[in-house]
Amino acid sequence: MVPLVAPVACRALLEACGRLGLDAGAILARAGLGWDALRDPETRVPAAASDALWREAYATARDPHLALHAAEAARFGAYRVLDYLGTTGPTLGDGLRRVAAYFRLIDPRGDLRVEESGDQVGLVFSAVDGTPVPAAAQEFTLAILVLRAREVTAQPWDPLGVRFTFARPDNVGEHVRLFRVRPRFDADSAAVTFSRDAWELPARAGDPELFALLDAHARLLLDRDPAGADLVARVRLAIAVELPGVRPSLAAVARRIGTSRRSLQRSLEARKTTFGELTDAVRRERAQVFLSAGDVSLAEVSWLLGFSEQSAFARAFKRWTGRSPTEHRHEGPGMQPRDGS
Repeated sequence: MVPLVAPVACRALLEACGRLGLDAGAILARAGLGWDALRDPETRVPAAASDALWREAYATARDPHLALHAAEAARFGAYRVLDYLGTTGPTLGDGLRRVAAYFRLIDPRGDLRVEESGDQVGLVFSAVDGTPVPAAAQEFTLAILVLRAREVTAQPWDPLGVRFTFARPDNVGEHVRLFRVRPRFDADSAAVTFSRDAWELPARAGDPELFALLDAHARLLLDRDPAGADLVARVRLAIAVELPGVRPSLAAVARRIGTSRRSLQRSLEARKTTFGELTDAVRRERAQVFLSAGDVSLAEVSWLLGFSEQSAFARAFKRWTGRSPTEHRHEGPGMQPRDGS
């Protein structure tokens, strides 16, 4: 079977090329790929085509640090489930453990594992088949991990060490700038090492409920279940991810899980539920989580749940629970949701 990879790194690479003033479209064409293959969030591209794109980009850019610059060009959210898993865990380490566990969703040829030794924790990157990992892949992957991990915590930290298996390049200034530590080269393995204190730092956007939901969804994806054994869980996840600032639409959620609007509607009907009921359920559950956090205002809760006005959120919450958001916040969970809500 031809391995397929997520197109995220390809998109980041082309963005970096564009910032360097290069013709990204020409590079893409020479690699035998089209823009549509990279823009569709549900599409995966042949690994050979992805590798060809990297070769063409390096040949055109003549930037020895292109992989590092591409990592910096990769916007948060581009890795979808893994980006959110990495940021919603209780601690930095909890999120990174899940990223390592589901790394094959990005590239089935790679393996990312957690190695612990005393007061140090390492993320070790290697190829599943034991072959050498290309230098660009090592640089891009470790740079993405460090850059994303820095976004997770409210407190600053730097890795204890970064190591690569390839020979030391002539200039390591960009490596030092990005990693904020001088890497070691010609090592036995590629890895980034954290102190135990950094690994256990609390996540700035920790959300246990969403973290558990994303974890379950990532397991489904990794199992490669084409029928989507737990369609309802997948839809609930998609609703939660779409929510902030807007009420999710059936069409948008269908696109996110890789099906058509009508097909999703029929599948939910067969499971005795509707898109509206699931949207209400996700909003209700997340409303209770946000209201339990004393530092989130009612206006912010309304926006996070996709309501256009705070009054609309208050009416919906009263319908769900029989109480106003203010009463729920002051009195605690108390009442159970009303039947049918």
